[in-house]
Amino acid sequence: MKKLLSLVLSILLLSASLIPLASCDQSGKPGETTAPEGTGAEATGADATEPETEKPEEKGMELIPDLKFEKGLELLSQKDHANGDAIKTLGTHSFYADKTAENPVWRLAQWDSGPCLIENRVDRGVSEITDGAYRSFSYLPAKNEMTFFLDTSLYYQGKPAKQGDYWPHLLIEEGDFGYQSLPAETKAYYSCGAEKLVFSMDVRMDEYDLTKITGDWVRAAQFLVYFYVKGIESNDFCWFGVQIFDNRSELSDNYIGYDGGKPDASSAMIYSIGRKNVYPSADEGGCPFWYEGKPLASDDWMHVEIDLKPYLEDMLNVGKKNGYFKVDSLDDLCINGMNIGWETIGTFCHSMSVKDMSLRSYLESDLAE
Repeated sequence: MKKLLSLVLSILLLSASLIPLASCDQSGKPGETTAPEGTGAEATGADATEPETEKPEEKGMELIPDLKFEKGLELLSQKDHANGDAIKTLGTHSFYADKTAENPVWRLAQWDSGPCLIENRVDRGVSEITDGAYRSFSYLPAKNEMTFFLDTSLYYQGKPAKQGDYWPHLLIEEGDFGYQSLPAETKAYYSCGAEKLVFSMDVRMDEYDLTKITGDWVRAAQFLVYFYVKGIESNDFCWFGVQIFDNRSELSDNYIGYDGGKPDASSAMIYSIGRKNVYPSADEGGCPFWYEGKPLASDDWMHVEIDLKPYLEDMLNVGKKNGYFKVDSLDDLCINGMNIGWETIGTFCHSMSVKDMSLRSYLESDLAE
């Protein structure tokens, strides 16, 4: 009888020791059990289907049209300074093998950079527009990533940059976001009086090399973003900028001035947000693209995210004080156009990559809880 009782107890203990193993097999996760039927819990095993969750609708509105270049790119000539700074359209380009460039809103500009990029273009496939040596603009749709490469040595040909020289550029531009044709409820988002206007992107300086030449008036390599602030019912205008890189200063302040110094200058107001404000963490770790007081290329991406609204308010106040603006309120101004890229004087070879660029506007109703 004692032997029989001992055998029964052994069987019970063995059964109890197997329960956790059975639970693990049922759930697919150690230490978890399948939920009883009728409790509303979902099984998590290999045969179970994860419940789909809808992403909350993003508030606000994206202001920059065609951020993935699906309409293509218009290719511009150099400026013809002997003919009123005239430019020509030399063609179009699509970064998609299965698409054609139809009614592009973006333009590729190469102001004052020497022999024409488009006329000297070499074939590197749909992702790149290049002359093979000195200038290249590329876009990778799968990564939403663009790269601006500019080597100015062909333009200067070993000569110093002198005061009054034109500045080589490589940039892309949307001169008009189409504000005038928008419905009234959409126009409100383009107003400089919107509650928030958040500009964001990731940037990486892939290459930076300066050839020092005796006699250079100034050696300036700038990678900038400019938004076109325009009067809705007036001819007010301001180049409203975001300083991404400038080789002359690691941490720059806001810049306020006017567009002058060259025959083709616009004489319009310039308001540019300094990198002290673009990179708020720079005080702790130094400015991106700099090391030990010198510009430096890097494999690292840097995230830029800044609300433009406080700087637009400062722009208006300063502009009114200095006689630039006729309007009294940010509600009388809108953002309607932009450009981004290199603006350089002196002999440089530099490259900047940009991905996931955005300008998102929020009205008060978007931010209300």
